[in-house]
Amino acid sequence: MIELRNALKPLLTLHYPKVYYQKVPDIIIYPHVVYDLPTSFVDEDIEVFNLDVDIYDNNLDTTSIEEISDKFWRGLDKARYLDENIQFTIYRENRLPPINTDTNINQRKLIFQLRYFDRRSSNV
Repeated sequence: MIELRNALKPLLTLHYPKVYYQKVPDIIIYPHVVYDLPTSFVDEDIEVFNLDVDIYDNNLDTTSIEEISDKFWRGLDKARYLDENIQFTIYRENRLPPINTDTNINQRKLIFQLRYFDRRSSNV
């Protein structure tokens, strides 16, 4: 899992620099992005993860949060990674409406499917 996260973080920061895994630091700078890999299932040799990307902003104008969301939505679809140990491909799955109950914070949630293959376990 650490190898996957290490490979994924630079790919995410290509689209926006303030990206964090699961939680933000104590000093919050807006806008920012939080990603998580909350669930997975195995389909033969491939592990399929949900990749959740949550974008937060405290600006009343939603322009920047929409622009950041669009960068991730377009930029991550069919993104690929390959090295000697692992490989994965990301596919768009779902774009959810704002779900944050804090009216001072705008949020967008993007869900992707990440199809992960550990090349070390292959018989090839």
